[in-house]
This record gives sequence, C-alpha cells and structure tokens, in this order.
Amino acid sequence: MPSRTAIPSCPPGRNKPAPWTASRLFKYSLFGNGRWKLLVVGCAGLTVHQISEALVPVTIGAAVDNAISPHDAGALLWWLAALAAVFIVLALSWRFGTLATERSFNYGSHDLRQLVVQRTLHPRGMAARRAPGEIVAIASSDADRVAGLSWLIAGGLAATAGVVTSAVTLLLISVPLGLAVLVATPVMLLTMRRLTKPLEDRSDVEQSTAARAGALATDFITGSRPLKGLGAEDAAVTRYRTASRASLLAGLRAVRSRSAYNGASTALSAAFLAGIAFFAAWFAVQGSISVGQLVTVVGVAQFVQGPMAALGYLSVEIARKRASAVRIATLLAEPDAVPAVDVRPGPVERTTPAPGSAANGAPLLELRAGPGNTTFPPFTASAGEIVGVVLPNGTQARLLVDTLGFRTPAPRGLVAIDGFDAADLDPVHVRARVFADSHDGVLFRGSVRENVSVANAQLEERAMAAAAVGDFVSQLPEGAETVLTGHGQSLSGGQRQRLVLGRSLHQQQPVLVLHDPTTAVDTATEAVIADGLRNFPDKALVLVTTSPTLLAACHRVVMGGDGEVPETGTHRELLAASAGYREVVGS
Repeated sequence: MPSRTAIPSCPPGRNKPAPWTASRLFKYSLFGNGRWKLLVVGCAGLTVHQISEALVPVTIGAAVDNAISPHDAGALLWWLAALAAVFIVLALSWRFGTLATERSFNYGSHDLRQLVVQRTLHPRGMAARRAPGEIVAIASSDADRVAGLSWLIAGGLAATAGVVTSAVTLLLISVPLGLAVLVATPVMLLTMRRLTKPLEDRSDVEQSTAARAGALATDFITGSRPLKGLGAEDAAVTRYRTASRASLLAGLRAVRSRSAYNGASTALSAAFLAGIAFFAAWFAVQGSISVGQLVTVVGVAQFVQGPMAALGYLSVEIARKRASAVRIATLLAEPDAVPAVDVRPGPVERTTPAPGSAANGAPLLELRAGPGNTTFPPFTASAGEIVGVVLPNGTQARLLVDTLGFRTPAPRGLVAIDGFDAADLDPVHVRARVFADSHDGVLFRGSVRENVSVANAQLEERAMAAAAVGDFVSQLPEGAETVLTGHGQSLSGGQRQRLVLGRSLHQQQPVLVLHDPTTAVDTATEAVIADGLRNFPDKALVLVTTSPTLLAACHRVVMGGDGEVPETGTHRELLAASAGYREVVGS
C-alpha cells in the first residue's frame, strides 16, 4: 500500500488546515491512506480467532456428552472432525488477522514518522530548538506507540467477541453463570479504569525523560572531540549520568505501576475464574448441569480470563498512547521559526551601490543598512565576487549565517535576494538562490562521493581542488567510494571540515555563504583553499570569517557590528587604515 504523507500547508491568506491533535493523530494512524481496509480485515480475523477459541471448550464438552458418555465411537469421530475444523478456522483467522493488523500498524507508524520528519525539516524551521535525540525518540517509540492503536482496537474487539461468546455459552448452560460473566465484566473494567491514572502520568514522564537522556547521548557522542579538547568529559559524564538516572527512576516507577496494575488485573480475573468454577461444580453435583457442560463451563471460564484481562488493560494502553500522541502533536504544532507572510514580492529600494550587479540591475545578495540593522555591516555580493564579512562577535557571525540561510527570520528590509526583499519570499525560493551552511556542518553515513556531491554523482574538480580534499581522499581505502560512519569520526577534524567545504562548493545555488571554513586546517592547506575559491566566477561567495588568509583572497571586505560604523575595503587597505580591523584579524 503506497504511503503519501505530507505536512498540510496552505498559501498565506487562505484558511489554515486543522491543527494536529491527539485524536486527529489517532484517526490518521488508523484510517489514513486507506488503512481502514487493513484494520477491518485485522479486526475480523482476530475476532473470528477469539470466537473459535471460545468454541473449543464448547466443542469438547459437547463431545463428552454426546459421544464419550454414551460410548458412541461414530459420534466421537464426528465431534473430533468438528474440533479439527474449529482449530483450522482458529489458525487461519489468526494468520490473516495478525498479518493485516501488523501491516496497518507498520504503515501507520511510517506515516507518523513522516509527519515528524517533514515538520522537523520544514523549510520555515521550528521556533523551538529540539535536540536530535528527542526528535528521534518521538519519531520512533512515540510513533510506534500511537500506531499500535490498530493492535489495541483489533485486540479489544476480539476480546469483546470472546467475552460475549463465553457469556452466551454460559447463559445457554446456566442463566446464573451467564449473568455472572455479563455483570463481572463491566465491574472489572470500571475498577481497572480507576487504577490507570497514575500509570498514565508515569508513562508520560517515562517517555519524556528517556527522550531527554537520548538527546544528551546523541549530542555528547557527536561532539566527543570538542568535549575532549575542552577537557569537559567528566562534566558531560556527570550530566548524562543525572539524566540517565532520572530516566531510570521514571522507568522503574512506570514499571512498578504496570506491575501493580497487572497484578490487580490478574487477581480479579483469577477470582472470577475460581468463582465460576466453584458454582459450576456445585451445579454439577446438584445435577443441574451435565459432566460435559461442567467441562465446557470450566474451559470457557479459564479462556475468558484472558479476554477480560485484555479488556481491563485497554485503558492503560490508551493512556500511554495518548501521552505519546500529545508529544507528537506538540512537535507538529511548533510555530515556524520563519513566519509566513501575505505580501506580494516586489523590488526593494537599494540604499548601497551595487557594483557587479546581475543583469536586472540588482546584486544577487544584498544586506541593507537601515534603522533596523545595528548588528551587521551592509554589503552586496554579485556573481564573480568574493566578499569577506568580519564580525568581532562569534554569536553575531552565527546569527548572520542563519539569517542568510533563512533559518532565522530576516526583518523586512534587511536582506534582498535578486532585488526582492527576502521577508516576502518563500524559504524554498531563498534556499534555491542562497546556500548558507552552518559552521558545524556534519557528515552523514555514506561514501565520500555521496557526502560531497549530494545533487548528482559527479565530483566537480574545481570544488574538490578548492576544498583541498584530493590529498587525503586518495589515501582512503576506496578513495571517494569509502563509506563514512559515525559522522566521519574516523577522519581528523580538518579532513571533515574540508569535506564539508567541498560539499558547500558543489551546491548549485548562485550565492554561497561560508562560515569559518578553515578553522581546523593548517596554514598551508588554508592558503590552497583561499587560492581555489577564486575559481568560481559564476557564483557570489560570502566568507564570514576572521581568517587573514581567506580575507586576503576577497575582492572586498566589510567589518562592523554592535552599532559600530561599517568599514569597507580590501584586506590590505583595512589593515593599513583600521586599528580595529588589525585587532580582530591580525596580519
């Protein structure tokens, strides 16, 4: 069954789609993409299976009364054949029911994961930053738990059918015994429902603390090298031990609650079975029921203990699934980091000169001056230019790169793309024109070729040469086809940074924003990279850096920030004229 999941979206100005809630996620996991057909087949199969199981002691009891007691061999063969038929139906219905329900569960879980992944990777981003480990926990365990509602419904309907079949059977044998089952079942369900509230709360805490511990583990493993460099291993271990301990305690509390609940459920079911068996034996001694009926009553009472316990556990599972659904819904409802606008894009008024502009008279990228911009120096970048941007504050540098990469909202009038205000453009359009990777760009599992050249299989020679990766890639066991694992942890920091730079230079966007791309390489390699960056006349390169080697390769350098008066010139001119520039950059 194909799965076509998409985050609902609509253009600005139109009615927004209904928000994702726990109940809507439940409906989607059950019925989305035609899964209701699988659910119906699964419910039917498991229901027939439970009815067949309930009929097994009925068939045996009938065989005792109609074949064994009268010593009728022919009748015994017929009843054995009937029992075999019941077992065949039982086995086949179980097979088809579980297969359909499992498929419904897997498709539902997949689609829920797609919702989480698509929301996480939405072009407008999320206002709240979530740790990768937390998102993985939501996309895996929480999605599986919510999708497991298909098993819960199919199993619940099957258990109900088993209880009803047992009650009808007992009513036909003895009205008091049948009424006992019909009365005891709702009493048990109400009793067990009152016991589920603590379990619901502790289940939510268990999942939340596990997600936080997983997030810390992911972050610490990914950043193991920086942690070692800072000498912060002990602090990281202590922090993770605290989070892991909290997760362990929450899990133990949830396990204790589930154990207490299971114990109470089993005790109630066993008491019910003992009561039914006692009264059935009493009726048999009094002659009210036959020996075969006694066998049937005992067998049915023993069988019905399972369905009744399953029905009693329904409220527990629903509580756990609701907690997971709420976590997924909260993530899906996360507001956009870059809010949508309902403004028709139009040309912006330039306040700075634009040498080397594009054919339409506008530079490819423009950071404008104005009353709303006291953080960044204004500049323009056109095809064939390398523009250096020097910001004394590292936080400002990261904010600039995130703003140009449209991961952080750009105030109106701050950034222009091809002469249009970026605040009026869709993120997809902006990112099709500007590529701004973060300084800590990561490598993924896959070959060197797949990591560097994402769009196609070709490795562009000028990009590979500019990133200076040829000298070490050729030394890898399989060259560019060498598979990287663990975010490339087998490589040195400089090698990983050069591969990330090579990936940036392979991008098809006409504007590339590079943030400190050479902090982990040696001086000689940095000089090779600076020289190689001049071989991209079809692109506008913006280097956000304080490296004198890279700034020397720029056509223009701008420096400013924190309300300071911007300074513009070549690297050599600024070194000669600006004491502040010399202090930040050095020689």
